[in-house]
Amino acid sequence: MVSSNATTGYILPLAATKTTRVADKPHPESNMFTHLHVHSAFSFLYGTFTPEALVQRAKEKGFNSIALTDKNGLYGAVRFYKAARAEAVKPVIGSEITLWDGTSLVLLITSLTGYENLCRLISRAYKEGSGTKPACSLETLAQFAGGLICLTGGREARLQRLIRAGKPEAAHYWLEMLKEIFGHENLFVEIQHHGLANDGSIIKAAAGLAREFGLFLVATNDVAFLDKEDFQIHQRLIGIQQMVHHRDVRPVPNDQFYLKAENEMKSAVPWPEALKNTARIAERCHLELPIGKTFAPYYPLQEGATADELLARLSFSALAAKYKPVPHRAVVRLERELALIRRRGLSGYFLLVKDVRDFARARGIRCTVRGSAAGSLVTYLLLGGVDPLAHGLLFERFLNEGRSDMPDMDLDFDSLRRDEVLAYVMKKYAGKAAMVATICTFRARGAVRKLGRAFGYSCEKINRLSAFLPCYLKSSQIKAAYRVFPELKETPLKDEGELLNIAAKISGLPYQLSVHPGGVIIAPDELASRVPLQISAGGFPVTQYDKSDAGAIGLVKLDLLGLRMHTAIQKALDLLAKRAIFLDLDAVSLNDEKTYRLLRTTETVGVFQVESPGQRQLLGGLQPKRFSDIIAEISLFRPGPMKGDMIRVYVRRRNGKERVCYPHPDLEPILAETYGVVLFQEQVQKISHRIAGFSFAEADRLRLAMTKDRSSGAMEKIKSSFIQGAIGRGYSKKVAEEVFAMVASFAGYGFCKAHAASFAHITYQSAFLKAHYPLEFYIGLLNAGHVGSYPKSVIVNEAKRRGIEVLGPHVNYSETDCRAENGCIRIGLSAVNGLGSRFCERILEERKRGHFTSIKEFCLRVNLPREIILRLFLVGAFGGMPMNERRRAHG
Repeated sequence: MVSSNATTGYILPLAATKTTRVADKPHPESNMFTHLHVHSAFSFLYGTFTPEALVQRAKEKGFNSIALTDKNGLYGAVRFYKAARAEAVKPVIGSEITLWDGTSLVLLITSLTGYENLCRLISRAYKEGSGTKPACSLETLAQFAGGLICLTGGREARLQRLIRAGKPEAAHYWLEMLKEIFGHENLFVEIQHHGLANDGSIIKAAAGLAREFGLFLVATNDVAFLDKEDFQIHQRLIGIQQMVHHRDVRPVPNDQFYLKAENEMKSAVPWPEALKNTARIAERCHLELPIGKTFAPYYPLQEGATADELLARLSFSALAAKYKPVPHRAVVRLERELALIRRRGLSGYFLLVKDVRDFARARGIRCTVRGSAAGSLVTYLLLGGVDPLAHGLLFERFLNEGRSDMPDMDLDFDSLRRDEVLAYVMKKYAGKAAMVATICTFRARGAVRKLGRAFGYSCEKINRLSAFLPCYLKSSQIKAAYRVFPELKETPLKDEGELLNIAAKISGLPYQLSVHPGGVIIAPDELASRVPLQISAGGFPVTQYDKSDAGAIGLVKLDLLGLRMHTAIQKALDLLAKRAIFLDLDAVSLNDEKTYRLLRTTETVGVFQVESPGQRQLLGGLQPKRFSDIIAEISLFRPGPMKGDMIRVYVRRRNGKERVCYPHPDLEPILAETYGVVLFQEQVQKISHRIAGFSFAEADRLRLAMTKDRSSGAMEKIKSSFIQGAIGRGYSKKVAEEVFAMVASFAGYGFCKAHAASFAHITYQSAFLKAHYPLEFYIGLLNAGHVGSYPKSVIVNEAKRRGIEVLGPHVNYSETDCRAENGCIRIGLSAVNGLGSRFCERILEERKRGHFTSIKEFCLRVNLPREIILRLFLVGAFGGMPMNERRRAHG
């Protein structure tokens, strides 16, 4: 006897004892099973494989669909979706959700509505939980059930726990609630058989309940690894959870929790219709993620106004204010940029960035634009920075007609005040904004250290094992590294065979979610319907997608970054303001001879981006005389140009010691500024446009291909396209090949000129301060935290070397930070080791009642620990006070 449903065609076996085992007989139908309960490595420190590996293995095993149901999140959903589509495997996306009582359910997405609801449900569950532990309430489950299929879950699910506990009434009640929430068609009773002692009896009980409620069975395997052999990896990952994160978790009980083939599932769970129901469920799941689309962020507009009109009005108004008179080429350039911004639907994005910049400016928070966005005239007019017309910056490097991904803007703020800006954005765009996630993955040192803890090794042994591993090394490269790094040959790590094997296998696997240092997503509407959100340690919402996956589904990122050089500059400007010197660095001429003289002398310790020994050596060779030389300096001092001998060629040509030559005269207007060397990425685009006739969009794709995909096949296709285009424009094949060879050899080293120009502007401003106001410059550096390449002691010695007297900390004269005192630098109290802000405030507050006249009086008036008083004495902070009191304190 069977119970059937005419609408769905699902069939439920009523008597398990009468079901024939089918493992010994090939089933006549293929692809009648798909895995619907699967945990990848995005179930952090539980699953052992990436979404891409899952798709590849599913295809190898003949599945034409596969699910990903990571725990309490969709972290890997976009990667999984893209990989499955690329392999013509149907992706079924869902999540295993933890409920308020610690049990779980599996929810599968059937539609875009279901996706939006699952995003909201996960976001709400993290709010309802504590810390990183989500807890989905019954009310939340009911509120966001639309478009979702519910599987009752496996070993940790409420239904199975109640069955094991012998509580049939509670199991009845639970199924009744789930049926009321999800409906008959969307609720399936999940059965699993992993070879455990009570699996058979649980299946029978579950089948009886399903029959009683008119529900359908679905067979799953709680997949945690792809192959049996990976059970050990799973165990060690759980060990990391237990030993490193002190979580009360257990590994799966045996090696049967792997991605079984269809015939293996038929043997393990001999319920044919429960197996077939998996494929029927997969057929019902029709999610189309908006890959490649763009969703401009929300920007509040007055009634009747449009973002396009407002952006154009603001831009033309700023154009008239910046240029007097307005050159025709500026008008043409602005109209062209605005037209493309309008077509891409990004006017609101530019207005939003302007809003953030205006907030910072109104509160005196220094802010600059970095990256390719600095090449936009609209950006310059609305946000300031470097004039793209004066410095030949290319808008198409930032945005062009054919660019498929979303451009993003990076803003640098005074690092001490960056959080004010972030708080403003989160408050103003509440519900639409969140920080972007960073997915932390295993590399060599971290893998060895964490696995060492899981193996139970002592901290001393773990330190010995990991001591010589480079931080950038992948854990899969450790064995190979023995041949490269001599210091590794004698390390005890080479004897840790099992640890190294597991480290190699977990190389690149994600192990936790972190927060991008400044990335913010702002959506056009409710962000929690587009991506699941969690709460960061700082209390801000954070997406479960990293910047790549967020961008892939059309969400726009804005980077709000902290830059300590901005902090140092602002503190220097504040000191100048106390002297009634109100300096606007953005209005300072870029042709100040005293500034360039400082740069040519290489006395640039503390100057942004040009203070290391290598950078100063390059400055000495370049002998900068104009702003473009600073741009070149920043672009040249990178690993690529240094390895490719580009620096030597550039400097020799710059100084007239080597002839500048071009493969064709048409290249001279493009390469003259860099003496025939392809230094900037924008030059690659311009050459492709001029010589091969590429559009700027095609030229940008060529640039990306040359820098990111230099396989022989890809390069041959690029070369053929380039040469054919050049010949079609009248160039000889010889010239075309020579130009391509030149571009190909340098393209991998090319730097974004707009980014270099924006950094060069900060370099110039910091050099200007050092050249004209060294006292305030040094104090600004000392008060800004760790800035640049050198410790504060080097800055102090540099100031002394330049004739500035430095006075030590003193309880009667020092403030918390360093300050100017009669043309000298007075070191602040916070420089005394152990004297934190609380103790400094205590001293300064008491000093308001009058200076301290003796150490004894200081001790009576200020309650400080004895060791702090001793440290003050040792650094001379009681200088000039009676000697007998000093001796008493010292004793």
